[in-house]
Amino acid sequence: MIKFFTLPPITIPYPYVLINLNHPQLKYIYKYYRNIKEVIIDSGIEIFRNPNIKDYPPSHERKLVRCYHTIRNFVKNVYVTCPDYCDDYHPKSLWLSDNYTNIERTVDNVLYYTSKYDFNWLIPIQGHYKKPNSVFKCLKYYDKYGIIDKFNYFAIGTLCIEPDIRIIIKTISNVRSILEKDKKLHVFGLKIKALKYVSHLIDSFDSMAWTRPVDSSIRKYFPDRKNRSVKGTSKINSIKMREIYFLKYLERLKVYGVRLNED
Repeated sequence: MIKFFTLPPITIPYPYVLINLNHPQLKYIYKYYRNIKEVIIDSGIEIFRNPNIKDYPPSHERKLVRCYHTIRNFVKNVYVTCPDYCDDYHPKSLWLSDNYTNIERTVDNVLYYTSKYDFNWLIPIQGHYKKPNSVFKCLKYYDKYGIIDKFNYFAIGTLCIEPDIRIIIKTISNVRSILEKDKKLHVFGLKIKALKYVSHLIDSFDSMAWTRPVDSSIRKYFPDRKNRSVKGTSKINSIKMREIYFLKYLERLKVYGVRLNED
């Protein structure tokens, strides 16, 4: 079985929670910590959607450490994603040179953070935009520096906005061909339509896509909404809408043949 991490509606307890470091919704942790089995703190990599931002702010490290310790006071199993550098929002935007790309920058961050802090690290695997074989370069560095031997939970960070199923399958297959089965593999932002092809290769994934309508059946509940997102809604029916969107998304995951570890 694989685990699906997300941040559910505040009214629904759920065991596998995703916390965004830029907008940590800790009130969910405080409310449901007795129901939560595991938490993943992501690195807040979406700041690089802004092409003018080239690095994490100076306060990022301090914020990450504080968030980890705060959540660990409530939940035992907390995984922290090492701050990484993507290439999919704006290809080559985060490269410092042809020899020092987003991959090398990610590897250097992993070496820095894992040597400085004794946390439960989720090690990000980065690559170049729409180049599935580029993940081998990242994994080669990790093998060279002993990261693969030392850690057991890795995460693919190159597919968050990738729509091409072939690229998704190839990327995940490439990573799994290097990581033995005793290494856990997570995929950030995995598309629901790819699950039936890769669920046997991964141990967990995350998504906030449930905030958008997963199918047209939601129209009968809210015909006036025109299938809009419920992210950030604050009107009278927003709580009920978020609940329905979330539960519908879980139903669709099962339709795609995914057995969710929700016990």
